[in-house]
Amino acid sequence: MLIMAFKLNKPQQEAVDHKDGPLLILAGAGSGKTRVITSRIAKLIASGVPPAHILAVTFTNKAAKEMRERVISTIGDKPKQLVVSTFHAFCLRVLKLDIERLGYKKNFTIYNMSDQRALVRNVMKEVRVNINSFDEGLFLNYIDRWKNKYILPNEITPQNDFETWAVNVYRLYMKYLKGYNAVDFNDLINLVIELFEQYPEVLERYRERFRYIMIDEYQDTNPSQYKLAMLLAAKYRNLAVVGDDDQSIYGFRGSDVSIILSFEKDFPEAKIIRLEENYRSTASILNVANELIAKNESRRAKKLFTSMGDGKRPRLVAADDDRAEAVWVAEDMMQRVVMRSTKYSDAAVLFRMNAQSRPFEEEFRVRNIPYTVVGAFEFYERKEVKDVLAYLKLFVNPEDDVSFLRIINFPRRGIGDGTVTKLTHESVEKNLPLYEVLLTAAKNPDIPDKAQKGIVELIGLVQKYGEIFKETKDIAGNVKEFLEETAFDGEVVMTSDTKEKAGKKLENIESLVNGIAEYQRSLKEPTLKGYLDRITLMNQEDTEEEEKKEGVTLLSIHSAKGLEFPFVYIVGMEQGILPHYKSVLPHEIEEERRLSYVAITRAREELTISYALARSRQGRMVETQPSLFLAEIPTHLLDRPSDASHPGAGEEGFAFYQRMKEKLMADSTAKNT
Repeated sequence: MLIMAFKLNKPQQEAVDHKDGPLLILAGAGSGKTRVITSRIAKLIASGVPPAHILAVTFTNKAAKEMRERVISTIGDKPKQLVVSTFHAFCLRVLKLDIERLGYKKNFTIYNMSDQRALVRNVMKEVRVNINSFDEGLFLNYIDRWKNKYILPNEITPQNDFETWAVNVYRLYMKYLKGYNAVDFNDLINLVIELFEQYPEVLERYRERFRYIMIDEYQDTNPSQYKLAMLLAAKYRNLAVVGDDDQSIYGFRGSDVSIILSFEKDFPEAKIIRLEENYRSTASILNVANELIAKNESRRAKKLFTSMGDGKRPRLVAADDDRAEAVWVAEDMMQRVVMRSTKYSDAAVLFRMNAQSRPFEEEFRVRNIPYTVVGAFEFYERKEVKDVLAYLKLFVNPEDDVSFLRIINFPRRGIGDGTVTKLTHESVEKNLPLYEVLLTAAKNPDIPDKAQKGIVELIGLVQKYGEIFKETKDIAGNVKEFLEETAFDGEVVMTSDTKEKAGKKLENIESLVNGIAEYQRSLKEPTLKGYLDRITLMNQEDTEEEEKKEGVTLLSIHSAKGLEFPFVYIVGMEQGILPHYKSVLPHEIEEERRLSYVAITRAREELTISYALARSRQGRMVETQPSLFLAEIPTHLLDRPSDASHPGAGEEGFAFYQRMKEKLMADSTAKNT
């Protein structure tokens, strides 16, 4: 076995050489943590640890794939039985083997967000919540928050009437999920915890299998993921975690920065190593980042440094309004490309809220500047794609009520809304999956003849292709056959407003089939369920939803985590935007400051920070204030353009910033006292 030797600095080498016992690697931005993780895995294998005893966990499929490929390139071979996985994919593997112990069948369905919404809407009717008054998303937020903390319905004491409704919705939601032989994304982790706690022999099997555990991006773990990690690592205590509390920015998803901050409480014997040498950014950029993040109180002291030289000081630009801000950025980019022979794809515009992208997109179009908006298009959320997938889910699990309700009359087969309502009520009253109700509905005299015929047709379709997909490896071929048999394309055309829209929808269906074929070609034993599991995990876990195209990248700061660009523009650095207007508590302000720190450290060569003196809101211009975070950066660390022809870039704009800085600092001091 060939081990490729990479040059490591002293702390990196120390982390790689550590073998037994708990380890906390505090990896600052751009400090080469992926190299350390993969080198450490290779070192463990070289020291005699069987690959089967190693589990490396991260948060996205992209990160897991990169880690796996780097391990292979490091050791020169593909280590058999080494598991490099996301949390959710690992838990899915566990449940596939043992979920029957918890009362589920092995062909369970994983609900995506639209499935969850549909189920909650049905539950809301049963709980008699006024659907017109409350959005199902609000209840799902509560359920998600409780699940992230591994809190069950019977463990919640409601604090008000709404929480009482939410608990009742949560309780019925869980009941129906299990009745439909389905789980949601959070259940993948929580059910494994339940499995391990109820069946110690299963837990022991995994503890013996995975004696060395590594967790990447540990600052992003939520309490459920933390509980799972503690269960697995309790016996051998060979848990190595890598993360940076200064980059914990996903509190809205349930991550808890206190988990990485209290690692020594769980493991008093832990070794702590700080990776502070940055290989990405110039010193001038890091100086700004260090000064800003040092204002956070809930953090571990660390200071990034680099040997890459000082570079240019980051620029601060004040624009008259949000349109002028977009104009300045667009013209600056054009000048950069013309004068320096750089590419538009070297630049990124980072914003706190997606709505900020509009003026930049418009100005880029006017100037023919190519650009890509990351996350602007979600393929698997297209109606026609979701309709096809609903059928495929039913072929795997006929008891998936949400999928049945989605396609019960698409393509149209004479099953009207009145019939659907009757069938749904019967399903709820008898506590039976809709599929079982449909099996007897064809003989129900209360169901119109046309609807009975449609039900027979639908049941026959589900049964026929359910059997076909159990046997076949030609998944894509049989999906095509199903589409042709049901005249699916024709129905799409008939229900589209225009010929152009119909054409785009048919292209999306074709693209879906192409994706199934690609999956099929990639495996020796492809299955329809395997494909559905893969795309569900992919869409839930990965935040980067589209391939990077040639041109400027526009994206939210949250989406920029893990990325880097030669030239970065952080726009809208104003009170109410960054920090966000909803962030008022001290820990919320600290997360917003960490978000700013992440944005700053995406820049390799040059950084520009801009804000507007006024911004369009609800059709009118409103005066704004520079961000408090700008007041926390020493003035001498920031440069400003000398060209006063740019709006807000001259002495007047800078003087305004200075005055606002003094005011904000005075306000902050008054609040603290």
